Amino acid sequence: MKTVMVLIHDDVCQEARLQSALDVVRAVEGHLVCLDVVQMPVIADGFGVGGGAGVLLMDEREREDSNVERLEPRLANEGVSYEWARVHGQSDVAITDSIRLVDLIVVGKQGLGEIAESGNAAARLAELTSAPILLVPTDQKRLDLFGKVLVAWDGSAPADAAIRAAVPLLKLASEVEVLTIGEGEASPDEVAAYLDRHGCKVTARLLPKTGDVGTQLLDELNGSGARWCVMGSYGHSRLREQIFGGASRKLLAKAQVPVLISH
Repeated sequence: MKTVMVLIHDDVCQEARLQSALDVVRAVEGHLVCLDVVQMPVIADGFGVGGGAGVLLMDEREREDSNVERLEPRLANEGVSYEWARVHGQSDVAITDSIRLVDLIVVGKQGLGEIAESGNAAARLAELTSAPILLVPTDQKRLDLFGKVLVAWDGSAPADAAIRAAVPLLKLASEVEVLTIGEGEASPDEVAAYLDRHGCKVTARLLPKTGDVGTQLLDELNGSGARWCVMGSYGHSRLREQIFGGASRKLLAKAQVPVLISH
């Protein structure tokens, strides 16, 4: 893991995204790609898209130009390798079209232009790219990669992908706890053996399901002392997630620590 991309936009979650990305880049001695997202305003009138959209786009560009100018001196003094890129439009496709050879994408739980910390934007991005997504809470001050990590594993392909992607960071942790909730074919011991071969300090725990898996997993995460978490994103079909809810969706919305996901 060497190339880390962070979404840059002058909003309430920018500092959390940027600081977490810097912490990762320093830890892996990597390179930071700052993707500045210029939102594309649309104004509809009786004839379709109004001409006022062009004026608003100019205003948005000027705001983001000022934002980049404010951040540039800071990045120049952070002691990391970095570069700037820009995309016009905050759509998932517009952003992922700018993502090529990156090893990690840092986004906020509160998506660009969103009000609530739902984590939905991260889940959508995870579906469109093979790169793992690091989702950080809005009030995140720094990312402690050297503390404890909780790995939530349910035996799904997305969970496997998230673990493989997270190995370079998991090797830095003082403790990696693999947690599986519910009995079945999935065994956390299998994951623990895999991570042990990579040099991780790992333990495994299997808990019986006592109710809603998402709520149980969130309680375990809150009480674990973990500094961040790893899990797959939407291990079941999206239709099933929409109808029944899901552990991944609940954790993305409610977790108080950063969550690394992959689809």
